[in-house]
Amino acid sequence: METAEDDFDVDVEVDFIGRETDLKRIYKAWGKHRIFGIFGLRSVGKSRLVKEFLTRYKSKEDVIVNVDVKPLSNSSSLYSHICVKLGIKTEANARESERWIHHIVSELVKRSEENFILVFDNTEDYQEFKGTATRDSFLSLCSQVIKRCSNVKIILTSTTRVQFAGLGHAYFSYKVLPLKRTETKRLLRSVIWGTDLGEYEDSIVTLSEGLPLLILMIGSELTEDDGMLTPEDIVECLLTSRLKTLSREFYPKEDRVADVYKDFIDRLASVYREKLTILEYIPGTFNVDQVSQLLDAETEAIVKYDTLKPILGRHFLSYDPTTRRFNIQGILRECLQSYYTIKNLPEVRARYCKIFTAVMVNISKRLGTTEYTEAMAEFTVEHPNLQKLLTDVKYTRQDTYHFFIKIATDCTVLVDQFMAGDGEDFYQGCMRIANMYGKDRDRANVHIAVGSLYTNIKGPGTAKQGHLVRGADNYDSAIAVFEKYGKSLQLATAYQRKGWNLYSQGKNLEAVKFLKQAFDLSVSSGKEYQSILLQSLNSLGLTNTVLGRFEEAERYHFESLKRRKEIQGEDHPFVGACLNNIGIMYYLKGDSHKALKFYEEGLEIKRKSATPVISLVNSLSNTANMYSETGNSKKAHILLDEAIELLNKEKVPCRDAAALLCDTKGKVYRREGAFKFAEDMFQKAIDVRKEISDENVPYLESLVHLANINKRQGNYISCIRISNKALTIKEKAEIAMPQHPFIKECLECLVEVYKKTDDKDKCKETLEKLESELIRLEKVHLDHGNERDLLKVRTQMHEIKAELEMAPKL
Repeated sequence: METAEDDFDVDVEVDFIGRETDLKRIYKAWGKHRIFGIFGLRSVGKSRLVKEFLTRYKSKEDVIVNVDVKPLSNSSSLYSHICVKLGIKTEANARESERWIHHIVSELVKRSEENFILVFDNTEDYQEFKGTATRDSFLSLCSQVIKRCSNVKIILTSTTRVQFAGLGHAYFSYKVLPLKRTETKRLLRSVIWGTDLGEYEDSIVTLSEGLPLLILMIGSELTEDDGMLTPEDIVECLLTSRLKTLSREFYPKEDRVADVYKDFIDRLASVYREKLTILEYIPGTFNVDQVSQLLDAETEAIVKYDTLKPILGRHFLSYDPTTRRFNIQGILRECLQSYYTIKNLPEVRARYCKIFTAVMVNISKRLGTTEYTEAMAEFTVEHPNLQKLLTDVKYTRQDTYHFFIKIATDCTVLVDQFMAGDGEDFYQGCMRIANMYGKDRDRANVHIAVGSLYTNIKGPGTAKQGHLVRGADNYDSAIAVFEKYGKSLQLATAYQRKGWNLYSQGKNLEAVKFLKQAFDLSVSSGKEYQSILLQSLNSLGLTNTVLGRFEEAERYHFESLKRRKEIQGEDHPFVGACLNNIGIMYYLKGDSHKALKFYEEGLEIKRKSATPVISLVNSLSNTANMYSETGNSKKAHILLDEAIELLNKEKVPCRDAAALLCDTKGKVYRREGAFKFAEDMFQKAIDVRKEISDENVPYLESLVHLANINKRQGNYISCIRISNKALTIKEKAEIAMPQHPFIKECLECLVEVYKKTDDKDKCKETLEKLESELIRLEKVHLDHGNERDLLKVRTQMHEIKAELEMAPKL
């Protein structure tokens, strides 16, 4: 009689690792059921799981009959093989299936004192490729044995799921999933014993996808040739050509990943294979509606029954019942991309464009409403699909270009805030197709989008003032077109965004003019203008704050807050941002305690909502700074540490935000008198900001902070050296942000140092430079209409003038 060690298609040298939950679930069902279907993806470990289960849980009395169905060509060979395994003679006249099934069942009934476990391994061929007669005979054998032989249990393994409707509760079906991450790590470590993966372990685990075959092949690559390939080498190879790396010709065909999974895909009937290849065009998960549209099916019910159910039953798709979305397993995607082509690709692209443009527009519209959280959750799910949509602009034809123009028109906030990395190429593509196919209003809409790109993504905080100017030029081009057609949402949008661009340049008086035009167009218009109205109110509040017109700023900010709560709900992140802006207004007005109150409220709302991490980090920084200023350094550090932890969790680190937190933490330490810690934090901010650009205003700001902290510690030589470095980027910083005060602060710092070191000549020279800088700032504030800062500058000018008159006596 055969034992449990025979005929399992597994590598017996590899220890069994993981799958404890699977084993427990099967064991729990073992006493209640008599036939077990163990199904799953090719090479996911079904046979090995069954072998381990029987090794652990079969009783001493159980007789295990292992039958590898794969090499058995038909039902006759199956009959003969089972008879040999059971030690019974075949009947010469048992040619019809009913006859030989009856013979086997009768023999099992006769041996009722024995307990049998029949294990039919790799049964997918019998269900799909050996003909309907063989399939029906095999399934009938299983059914008859379970119905008539109470002393027999059956285990089937297969990539194709089978149902036994007539066996009721006797049948237990179980799907084997890829290994969990912890299990994958354990198996990987066991096959590369002695090899240190270091920082590359997590990447290798991810790229193995929990599939034992991939894990074993990766382990082989790492350990052969005395470890010539390092973990870093393996990660690079897997990222660039995983199929090729794990499918080299000197491996047996059954071990080559590409061959294993290509053969698996080839098993699909051509009609299903073609549909699966089309579905692979969707890079992320997808729902039934999207499948129906992409395949141009008649109804969702038909696509479920005729396409998804058969493919899902053969384990080419996974399905999440919670989200009701499907996905194609990663290694199968790579095979589909490498070996199969979409016959009607232009039509599929056109359908894809239509489907996901609608998805993107829908998400964008909901971002400014009470449905923000739901919209962001949907965006997270659809992100890879929308990313592909933006890149598909390069394939645009005349029949699809209007979809991309609609995205450029209706989805700029979504693209700018959450897809900035894809925005520039996308908008360039939009401009190209607008020039090819569009009308002047199409081109104008793209100009608005490009203007937003250069204003919001490339403009702020850099010395490249040219980006803001290019943004303004694009807005001007759009305004020139839309003004010809009278009042419109597009015109209001262009006015509002031109106003914001001018505010970003520091041209606040000009900004107010355009923002008021946007406000006037929007305030008495319909719901479609609400978003522009809210943005105009917010921008007018910020601009008037900078101008020192606090009464007007307060009026605009609180009107924005009121309307936002009505339209977007109490806990919308934009409400949090509005409260944060009110905090800024009170801070600049000199009311730190009131500023802190609004910072805290804004932060609390941002915590509740699905606000972008960068927005939350900015609020944490503002609130921490205000806690520090009002004497609560402990709480300031807690918030900053929270912000740092949030940034560390981001897949793509935001260096700007990291530098901001270092700079803010330096300010907190400085107020505490912990000057050495402050110095370290300012230096970190400088290092990061220098990497971004050593000509930008934030870099200058941190240099001035570091110079000041050296002055306060009595490190005058270092202070002078750092200050002089800051002064080398004076002109470029003035171009980038004319209204910035950091050169003034730098010169003030040097004046104090030269006074302390009794260097009268340098002191007088620096005072003269300071006076020149104040004259420059006076002109800037006059041009900008910034009465508050103008008054401060003029007051200081009088003081400097008086001091210079006294200079000979110094």
